[in-house]
Amino acid sequence: MRKINYIITGLVSLFFTACDLTTIPTTSVDAASVFNTTVDAEKVINGSWRYLIETFNTYANPGYGAFLRAGDAMGSDVVLNDKYGFNTHNQFTAIFGKGGTNTLSWTLSYTTINSMNGIIKYVDGATGTQEDKDRIKGQAYALRGFIYLHLASNYSFAIDKDPDAVCAPIYTEPSDASTQGQSAASVSEVFAQAIKDLEEALKLIPENYARPSKHKIDNQVVLGLLSRATLYARDWQKAKNYSDQLLAKNNYLMSESEYKSGFNSVDNREWIWGHPQPADQSSASYQFHYLDVTSTTSYYFSFNADPYFRDLFNDGDYRKELIYWASDPGLNPANAPYLWMRYAKFKFKSDLTADIVLLRTSEIYLINAEAKAHLNDPDAINKLNELKSARKAQTVSGLSGQDLIEAIWLERRKELFGEGFSLVDIIRNQRSVVRRDYPQTPKIDYPYKDANGVEKTVAITPQGHRYLTFPDKSNFTANSKYYLFRIPDSEELANENLYAKHPKLGIYD
Repeated sequence: MRKINYIITGLVSLFFTACDLTTIPTTSVDAASVFNTTVDAEKVINGSWRYLIETFNTYANPGYGAFLRAGDAMGSDVVLNDKYGFNTHNQFTAIFGKGGTNTLSWTLSYTTINSMNGIIKYVDGATGTQEDKDRIKGQAYALRGFIYLHLASNYSFAIDKDPDAVCAPIYTEPSDASTQGQSAASVSEVFAQAIKDLEEALKLIPENYARPSKHKIDNQVVLGLLSRATLYARDWQKAKNYSDQLLAKNNYLMSESEYKSGFNSVDNREWIWGHPQPADQSSASYQFHYLDVTSTTSYYFSFNADPYFRDLFNDGDYRKELIYWASDPGLNPANAPYLWMRYAKFKFKSDLTADIVLLRTSEIYLINAEAKAHLNDPDAINKLNELKSARKAQTVSGLSGQDLIEAIWLERRKELFGEGFSLVDIIRNQRSVVRRDYPQTPKIDYPYKDANGVEKTVAITPQGHRYLTFPDKSNFTANSKYYLFRIPDSEELANENLYAKHPKLGIYD
């Protein structure tokens, strides 16, 4: 049997200097020397986290955030321009073609899993307090569960379509160059592993643990990830219970001024989990060159909104005020070839950094509402309306069953735009991408001021979705092969055990 090809020899251990996010990576190290103390073990977690979030393989793949950006680019509501970045994802050629995002996803995922396996196996023998050992092990379980959730959500269709469908391998022991490749587990098995890891983390991380930074995993982060994982796995009761527990601890919804401040700071009280970007270590901030479509300091202006998306918001909803027609920032409108529907949700800070949001209380409200709707719990509509009221949106009444679930899914699209949920929601709910052509005539009369401050108007062509079918020209549909991340060719060639238990999906034959 061939050896598994993606494992780096030894554990990936990343050691830190004074700053918690400064790394000096080392590989091919003896495991015993890595985990002498709990301080050393914590350095491995910190370094693995930075590796996961900050590692690029191209500018179009800025670490873990590349998977979030790809998911939105492949959805219904984001309109991409032709500049460098996620345009090929918007056309459904990048993921299906097993391009760079696939390779990066596989490498980051299994390298991080391997590092966490090392911590889980060896930290109990390290020098340090039992409290620190438990907490560090819990954080390792949580990060491993987070990665398995990524794999379960993106590498196979919804769990209720076929729970035995092939997904990805599961590793729970440290691996090296001699390790034989594991067979790919089913989607239900990968979800079960993610939930098992997160539930173990919940036992080990003390409720009173006061984290020094918002990228650290604490009790609330674990409850949030469990809420998400159990919802995706369609365990409505657990999703209700975990999200109820979290909202009992933290039900804060940001204010209008906070919402309009740029989604760029972990100091936002609604952010449960996020990745800070100090000025001297801000590689992940590069994502905002795609997300920020209104600042002159941005570059690509990629993640524009479908013009029809704005129609989903009622007047008075302050999120709607952030969505408007505009030409490229800094470009003289008189020379602009197109107007794009800009969503001014994401903005760089003044120093060209931006923190990365990973989990917000708003998502927990929506998870809670969705789980309760499936359970016919009358509180479901209350949770939906609490979020809508916070955004000054019109509340709903008299909805139940599938009608209420549809309203919750719509609110997810509006509230979580640009945060990486579009494709996952399409897959898990067995829905289809929906894109409509937006007419380019008549042109829109666009008012602006010239360099002398004189008010002028110019007629500019509006731009909406341009990719309205799959690459083979077939219509968008549910459960399409074009939605799924793909196991890399290198893994399929090197790991002869890969499809021993669950056959390769027939859609790829």
